Amino acid sequence: MSSTIHIPLDEAGPTVDHVMMRGAETVGPDMPLADARAFFSPRKKLLLVTDGDRFLGTLTPDDLPESGDGPIGPHVNADAPRVTPADPVSAAMALVAAEGMTRIPVVAGDQLEGMVCFNRSHEAFCIYPS
Repeated sequence: MSSTIHIPLDEAGPTVDHVMMRGAETVGPDMPLADARAFFSPRKKLLLVTDGDRFLGTLTPDDLPESGDGPIGPHVNADAPRVTPADPVSAAMALVAAEGMTRIPVVAGDQLEGMVCFNRSHEAFCIYPS
C-alpha cells in the first residue's frame, strides 16, 4: 500500500467524500472474539464490521467481553456514530470533539463507503492515494 497522505484540516474539501479513506478494511460478524482481541493495539482501536457490502457497525476494545469465545457479532455496536459521504467535513469534526473519535465510518444507506481517519495530533485527515 502507498504512503499515507495527510490533508490539513484547513485544506479539507467541503464534504466527507473529499477526505475519506476508501476501501477500508472490514471483518465479518463471525470473526472469533480471540482474533478481535489480538487485533487491537494502541494504533488499532476500531473494527468495521460488514456482512458482504452491508455495514453492521463497529467494534472497539471496550465492546469486547474480557473473556469467553464465540463470534464478535453479538458485540457489534450497530448504533456507532457515522457520517455520510455528502456530510460536511464539520460533521466529522463534531464527532471528534464530542466523542473523541479518530476513526469514523462513512456509510451511505446501509453500505460502507470508507472511513474518516485523523492523524494522532487531530490536525489532518489521513488517506491513501488511489
